[in-house]
Amino acid sequence: MNHAIIYEKCETSFILSKMLPNDVRLEHIINKFLLQNMQKQTPTACGIIDLDLLILGAVFYIWFREKAYLFAIDAGRETGILAITLIANRSLHIFERGLWFVMIVICIYYVINVSSLQFLRYVTSPTVVSVDRDYRGWTGMLPAVTLCYYDHVDAYKANEYIQNVWNVSIVDEDYFYYMDFLYAVVNATAANYVDLARFAENERFDEVNLLDLIHAIDKPFEQVLSSFDANFEIQVLPVMTERGLCYAINSPMSKILTGSKITYKDLRQPLTCQYGKQQCYIKMDLFESTGTIDVHSPLEVSATDASVISLHKSDEIIASYKVHETVASANLRALNVEQRKCVFYDEETSQLKVYSKTLCLVRCRAVMALEMCNCVPFFYPFVEGPSCSPAGFECLLDFKWPIWALHICKCPSTCAEIEYTVQTVKKSSWGIKANEDGSKSDSATSSFRWDLIPPKVRFRRDVVFGLEDLLVSFGGALALFLGFSIMSIIKLGYVLTYHTLKNFYDFFINFPKMNQQYLESRNSQTIQTIQKVNLSKPNNNFSKRSSTQPNREINSESNNVDNANLNETMSLPEFEYLN
Repeated sequence: MNHAIIYEKCETSFILSKMLPNDVRLEHIINKFLLQNMQKQTPTACGIIDLDLLILGAVFYIWFREKAYLFAIDAGRETGILAITLIANRSLHIFERGLWFVMIVICIYYVINVSSLQFLRYVTSPTVVSVDRDYRGWTGMLPAVTLCYYDHVDAYKANEYIQNVWNVSIVDEDYFYYMDFLYAVVNATAANYVDLARFAENERFDEVNLLDLIHAIDKPFEQVLSSFDANFEIQVLPVMTERGLCYAINSPMSKILTGSKITYKDLRQPLTCQYGKQQCYIKMDLFESTGTIDVHSPLEVSATDASVISLHKSDEIIASYKVHETVASANLRALNVEQRKCVFYDEETSQLKVYSKTLCLVRCRAVMALEMCNCVPFFYPFVEGPSCSPAGFECLLDFKWPIWALHICKCPSTCAEIEYTVQTVKKSSWGIKANEDGSKSDSATSSFRWDLIPPKVRFRRDVVFGLEDLLVSFGGALALFLGFSIMSIIKLGYVLTYHTLKNFYDFFINFPKMNQQYLESRNSQTIQTIQKVNLSKPNNNFSKRSSTQPNREINSESNNVDNANLNETMSLPEFEYLN
């Protein structure tokens, strides 16, 4: 710009006086603006802040426009998108360029809309359940059984326990009170513990560990098990469940109920059977006592809301079960739990290294009891926390636990599921003579046999829209509406990075050097231009600056210039641009 105008009329800050205009049009706009404002003699003409902001805005606008133009040219050439090149083509009419810009905006809108729908599908429902019918080569697990005896209190052990703990013998008056307490503990379940809560007022029971009490007076039972595979040893575990102390048969998942910290790989494999080629069954003979039977998956545990079968003395029950199996594809592991809406058995959740839906619900009920009454019922030895005393059970009874917990606790299903439904049940009774004591007779036994009906259909949970499909859908939307591809995106990123680094280098490194050279080369040109202006216009309104005025104030005489001088000033010759 012409430094004569600045030196003669106004003082500006570093932004204006030290700026290097490398565009002829920019310099022309600045000169024209200065001339018009200095002739009017307004405060804005010499306002340091207003003037600098205006000049800075003009410079930034032209600089940004030029850089955007260069970027658009390179982006259109590298990516091959014709619309970008046409928008940046200055030889086209403004309406034609605007039309292409509108088309680009519309296409980008539809790309975002279609891509968001595909992404929503990937997040919410990327799985599908299909049907398999090739049943001839399938192998499945036999159902597990949780057997809970009716009467499993050893009278001798109970008498000894009362004597050792409370020093009460059978001749004492309180003996049967303590015996009732023992039976209330042993027969308590998560669904019915009212009898146990009646002993809450007796403080002598607060220090008793109820779980140890049950194991101390329990009467062990023996079952005779047989199956179609004589070489396989079926596992039998005494476990504490929500229905009290029971025996889990062919149920490796019940090992966790004992409090063992095991992983899925440590679980013992249950009895399996090849459908269609073997007669799959397990038979159990009972002596001396009977109870209730809960049939469930080997990879689940028995719970309080299970439907049970009552087995009485001299009963012989043969039950056939139909299998509803769901297998999981290995591709499901690439999705998170929220996407697939299921959990694998070997995934660690809720501080358990092995997952099952029933186990998750059982633990949820135990945690809620802990939060309400600050204790854990003895039905859950695998959950950490202080054990509930009779007073704790009274607290749970006041909260109506676990009735409302059954509706609040929600857990995701397992990706691979096995459900058994009763198809047929045949029950017969051997009969006992009136004068015969069935509890002492070896012939007065009960038996339960459960077999499996080979399935011909099973379900498969698989991924129908995975990450690869999501990427393909994104690429299809970009190619359809914008003509984009992966290489186009890479090239666009390259062009953006190149121009960003280049502009950074020019502004912070190259610009100060060029600006210094420019000021030195124009120093002599500025002096010559001032002399030319003074000689050609001796009566102009540009007064000489006093050397004693450090702030370069405007001479007061310039404020009295008449209209003739103003018109004369406006007719100044166009400045010569010297390079």
